[in-house]
Amino acid sequence: MNVADTPLQGSRTQEQRDWQTALLWWVVAGGLGVLLRYLLLRPSATLVYPYWLHAHSHVVLLGWAFNALFLTLIAQFVSSARQKAYRPIWIGFQVAIVGMLGLFPVQGYGAGSIIFSTLHVLLSYYMAWRLYTDLRPDHSLAARFVRWGLLFLVMSTLGPYALGILKARQLHETIWYNLSIYFYLHFLYNGWFMFGCLALLVRWLERWGCMPVGREANRFLLVWIGATVGTLALSALWTQPPMWVWAVGAVAGLAQLAAGGWLIRLLWQQRSRLQSKLRTPAYWLGQLALLSFGLKLGLQALSASAWATEWSYTQRHLVIAYLHLVFIGVISFFLLAWAIHRRILRPSGPALGLILVFFTLTEGGLVLESILQRTGTYLPYFGEMLLLFSVGLWIGVVWLWRVATAQNKGATSVEVAPG
Repeated sequence: MNVADTPLQGSRTQEQRDWQTALLWWVVAGGLGVLLRYLLLRPSATLVYPYWLHAHSHVVLLGWAFNALFLTLIAQFVSSARQKAYRPIWIGFQVAIVGMLGLFPVQGYGAGSIIFSTLHVLLSYYMAWRLYTDLRPDHSLAARFVRWGLLFLVMSTLGPYALGILKARQLHETIWYNLSIYFYLHFLYNGWFMFGCLALLVRWLERWGCMPVGREANRFLLVWIGATVGTLALSALWTQPPMWVWAVGAVAGLAQLAAGGWLIRLLWQQRSRLQSKLRTPAYWLGQLALLSFGLKLGLQALSASAWATEWSYTQRHLVIAYLHLVFIGVISFFLLAWAIHRRILRPSGPALGLILVFFTLTEGGLVLESILQRTGTYLPYFGEMLLLFSVGLWIGVVWLWRVATAQNKGATSVEVAPG
């Protein structure tokens, strides 16, 4: 099924405006990230750090990543005639994010912010049902990845429900509170976002004749599903669980590493064809996403060891570095590659260069500080350095958004990339 490859100019302009909105949310979240870095150096009596952290995390996850993935999946898997039905969902998402941005900084998890968070969850249920229904005629491997991603998205929302129950029963100081948070993040990151990106990649490979079919493709999907469920155990290792939990996490992590290795090997074998099909900036962004993907899988498998679990649990900077690796390195770079290949976004070398350089510097700084802390030493001016890196990364995102805005205002005709 080849849908939405050649949309009309009007719909393409609307798609560009929507991507501009998604990037604007990344700009806002990046600005909040800079503020958080500053507050760590200069605490404020009026700005409650955890409240602003909630605002930052919700805006960057739901405003940028969720919005961008929503746009890509609708454009790639839904026919042009049916895409209008998703417009109210998109508008509802933006209303919910505005509400969370306005209320989290002043009340944290209060009544108002919970209402808007719940609105986003309910809209995501409706989106999942509608997209699942529209995908029924499509039996491709890519569509099956989308359907499983939708299931994991719905599963992830059980985490926030558990948080409310635990808080009402005064159990928010127990391990179950953090485990509920990890449940939500695991199935959001490793389920919804990862399966969505894999669906887009597989759709490309299917169309270009690069993807194996039959038993080999089915085995890849089944291993990925089982490993995604099994690696949830890795989020519980810090609680010193029974040995069988360690075993499940280790086996699942190694299985996902093997499946990821199979995919990376396939992409390497098809690199000449992929390079000829993809626009050059999209190809290199895809390479960066693939590198981050491999690192993510390797670190995930490694985390099943006792020393790695203890290290990650005691070194918060490592956890932040890992989350940034997945969110920026894998998810954001891949979604940007997709949009640039489709000519929804114009590639800006300086903007992408700033994002890459300061993302790498931030990751390096976080990892180096964690290693030094194990030896009882510290990086001098570490907080100031991370603040500087955050500003540099934010400028890159702002630059990319400005280029997208100028592209949309000045566009008179748009060339559509094949595939």
